[in-house]
Amino acid sequence: MALKEQEKNVLEEIVTLNGTCMLKARCDKCPFRVMCLPEWVYPNPPSQEQRLKMAQDVLTHHGLLDEDTDIEEFKWDKN
Repeated sequence: MALKEQEKNVLEEIVTLNGTCMLKARCDKCPFRVMCLPEWVYPNPPSQEQRLKMAQDVLTHHGLLDEDTDIEEFKWDKN
């Protein structure tokens, strides 16, 4: 499945904000919400740096390698 324009916009916002992106309005549209939101119940959501790296990874892959980027394909180490 290709990256939706709305998802691309949210990822660009995450990069612009250097990963300081935890805002409900943004989270509702974010392609990473499946990774972040369940963990809000626990004290270990992805860090600011990790969210920035995740967004950069997807945007780079989408822009340079494959426009049919599927975020589900990416695996990130949270350490």
